[in-house]
Amino acid sequence: MTWWRPEDVREIDFNRSLRGYNEYEVREFLEELASQLEGMIAEREKILRENRELRQMLGEKEEELVKMEDRMRKWEKQAEVEREIVKKESQMVLKEAEIRAQKIIEEALERKKEIEKQHQALLEQYRLFQIRFRSLLQTFMDSLEWKEKDWNTKALTGEEEEENKEEEGGEISRFSFRDFQDDF
Repeated sequence: MTWWRPEDVREIDFNRSLRGYNEYEVREFLEELASQLEGMIAEREKILRENRELRQMLGEKEEELVKMEDRMRKWEKQAEVEREIVKKESQMVLKEAEIRAQKIIEEALERKKEIEKQHQALLEQYRLFQIRFRSLLQTFMDSLEWKEKDWNTKALTGEEEEENKEEEGGEISRFSFRDFQDDF
């Protein structure tokens, strides 16, 4: 399609005839047509210029979009790597916590064994203390009984006196408070 230029429209010349159109009206019409063509051409140029600018802007925006998509892919990859790192770190922390927990349990069991040993040792000392204390009490009871005997009513022979002295000395010397001090 060929476009008419306003200059071409203005330069059109018609043949003259006897019964033809009014030349002045035809010229006026052609001038109006040329003016409208100029306006349309100017409008077309303006639209084409805006179209080029918009296409250029669209191209720039598409380039930016491509760059942003590339950045997004990189960020997603980085996020995935960081998730993996965090997952591994959390697994390591959990494993360390399990190891520490196991160590604490083992230490507690060792401490329990030590306490049980100490408890058994204390029970043994307590049993020995009871035995010695009963023995001491028995010795004191025997000593008290010996002192309560009616010495005036009985006639003691020399042998009996010797036996009583041996018993008295033997009983008392057999156990003393120093035995308790050595244990504690």
